[in-house]
Amino acid sequence: MRDKVKMSPLRIAIVTLEYGYEGGAERFVWQVTERISRLPFIEVNLFAARWKETNPRIICHQVPILKIGRCATRLSFCWNAHQMVQNGKYDLVHCHDLVANCDVLTFGVPHLFWVKEIQKKNMLSPYNHLIQWLEKKTLYSKSLSWILPNSQRAKTAFAQYYSDLLSKVQVVSPGVEFDRFCQDRDRTEQREKILNRFGWHQSHLLGLFVGNNWKLKGLPQICLGIAEAKKRGLIINLLVVGRGDHEAMGSFLRAKGIANQVGFIGLVSEEIENFYKAADFFILLSRFESFGMVVLEAMASALPVILSADIGAWDVAIEGVNALKIVNAEDPQEIAMAYSKLSDPLVRKKMGHNARETAKKYDWSKVVEAILRIYSLVLKEKKLLQQSDRILKSVGLSLD
Repeated sequence: MRDKVKMSPLRIAIVTLEYGYEGGAERFVWQVTERISRLPFIEVNLFAARWKETNPRIICHQVPILKIGRCATRLSFCWNAHQMVQNGKYDLVHCHDLVANCDVLTFGVPHLFWVKEIQKKNMLSPYNHLIQWLEKKTLYSKSLSWILPNSQRAKTAFAQYYSDLLSKVQVVSPGVEFDRFCQDRDRTEQREKILNRFGWHQSHLLGLFVGNNWKLKGLPQICLGIAEAKKRGLIINLLVVGRGDHEAMGSFLRAKGIANQVGFIGLVSEEIENFYKAADFFILLSRFESFGMVVLEAMASALPVILSADIGAWDVAIEGVNALKIVNAEDPQEIAMAYSKLSDPLVRKKMGHNARETAKKYDWSKVVEAILRIYSLVLKEKKLLQQSDRILKSVGLSLD
């Protein structure tokens, strides 16, 4: 009997609305969960409304949702996921969405911070009130042991609204598939493909932007910087990967006289690393970004990065070493000056090398190790010492 108990798997529930889809939060849960599921002593149970791709070791449970509006969808998911997890009697529950009976919560930023400080809204909609209510129910749940924001910037935002919960907070930064993005084998070929596609000249700098919410992520400001650089005699071409309002952006670019300097690729899910290979630098001027996983991808691709000040990736980016900071993203002249600095090939080469060396330190295996250490603490609190010890040994630690 004792041997059977010893051999029983650690049953973990992972809760997320969507699994395996595009987006920073979605990629984070996918990368971590896929790796955790490979551990032979762990049984991973995924609770999601829909999933795109899983490995055979993950047991999938579909959470029913009502598709009659945002409020109904969110509330039905949270309620049904709560009930399903409650009935399963799992050793540990890790939620990536607001569900009240979790042990570990991966958390972005407080909803009020997003609405008031980023979206600049004074009036809350019914949906905003619902999310705020679900957020408090989850954060103040008796079962919750750890809250995991993905950057110091996100932690600071959390502290503005929930300073009483800071003792439960542990920052866990995202990782990067380093081997995927550090390949230089066909860099020249990929660059030529892009240049020929858009009719751009080899001697002109080629920047890369990756993101979907173009206004929030600063694409208009990036383009204003391109227009300013053009006035100074510096031609910058920009490759845009992601979804957005092409019609509005096209009109904006034509009005600024740079329509032929910006090329749109659309949403890319496969072989996105080829677009990093084609570029000279990466730029993201978000009004706010809790981290920005694309920054690490760019750095692994040996690209210097230009970032606005309010991006969580400054946890890994270093001003003047592997990145340039734009203090005022509304100032085209400041952006144009950053482009000018990177027009020097020696500067680009040195910063790109430093960027890649930095990205090496952020492999996904280290993220998983950090999360497993947190799992072991939760299991120890629950008096599941044997399971805690198994996890610690899997990352080369011990109970002592």
